[in-house]
Amino acid sequence: MVAIGRALKERGYDVVISLAEPYAPIAEAAGLEPHCLINREQFDEMLADPSMWKLLSGMRKVIRGIAGGFLKPHFDLIESVHRPGRTVLVSHPLDFAARIFRDIEPSTPLVDVHLAPVMLRTPHQPARLTPWRFEPTRHRRTFRIAYWLGDAIILDPLLAGPINQIRRSHGLSSIRRVMNHWWLSPDVVLACYPDWFAPSTIGAIPQLRHVGFPLSDGTDEAFETPTDFPIAFTGGSANWHTRRFFQQAADVCQAIGRPGLLLGGNPSCFPERLPPSVRPLGYAPFGKLLPHCCAIVHHGGIGTTSQGLRSGIPQVIRAMAFDQFDNAERVEKLGCGVCLQKGHGLASALEYVLNDPSVTQSARQIRERFDKTSGVERAAAEIDAAMSSRN
Repeated sequence: MVAIGRALKERGYDVVISLAEPYAPIAEAAGLEPHCLINREQFDEMLADPSMWKLLSGMRKVIRGIAGGFLKPHFDLIESVHRPGRTVLVSHPLDFAARIFRDIEPSTPLVDVHLAPVMLRTPHQPARLTPWRFEPTRHRRTFRIAYWLGDAIILDPLLAGPINQIRRSHGLSSIRRVMNHWWLSPDVVLACYPDWFAPSTIGAIPQLRHVGFPLSDGTDEAFETPTDFPIAFTGGSANWHTRRFFQQAADVCQAIGRPGLLLGGNPSCFPERLPPSVRPLGYAPFGKLLPHCCAIVHHGGIGTTSQGLRSGIPQVIRAMAFDQFDNAERVEKLGCGVCLQKGHGLASALEYVLNDPSVTQSARQIRERFDKTSGVERAAAEIDAAMSSRN
């Protein structure tokens, strides 16, 4: 979102961005005007909770926090900075405040930014939401009723109350099934992934535009690349609960005789003792790092997944929550890696992706699908066009 904001700034826009306090310096460095809706203490408290990375509890905590704690302050911020006829709203999928505002001020265009295909409900080729062998949303016969039950039992109880409270205070009627159709922008929805990554999303809704992966590392600073072609391991920059996983990674690296690089966002992520061939590292720009790695083991976040595909290296994915199961399945279908079942079999999975020629070939073929056109620039162009269409 910062990268898209920077691209809009270069096009002459004044850009206000709402975010968590730890990311404010990054936004300021990009020339944006940050407004911190989540302070550092709240941010750290959320990331320190291991249940954030559980399938159902993580979803509830994220949605409850967004709807309960930050919806009204976010809506008030939009009201305060809105300039009639001069504002375009650019929303993350959990930004319900902008969607409410779009109903109040229909002349203000709203552009949704969807980072992963799991955000769309596609009955002809349903996305994977869980690691369960039988998943009701995955079958055409049970697809609609499964989503209806999910809306009625989980999503609407968390979201509808706070959303409808703001809507009624502005003279709008109440809504039901918030995440079925209403939450999608009626103007433009940007699929920040290529159509070949998620063919099921092609034509899913008329306002969808595929712009490709954003692929932004967030820094132009020099980075010293490794020379020993290690296996990279990460649980995600926001995951502070990777100590056990990193210990397993170190043990596997020793067992198969490969160097390893552990990437974590907090000192508590790393084991106290590591063999010399396995090194800990904080933030690293994947665009510069991954071409110098032989494989990556990760959680299945869309940013890491896309950087792995662009780098043309094999992937082993240990999905935990959110969009990760679906991203992992798409990587498997492309032949570029495997998904671990409940995190087991790491050594054998690595041996397979490192030594099977078909995985190497598929990863290289997918790498060739990436062109030099920036997904960020395409997104900015679509946002600019949405604004221009109203003037």
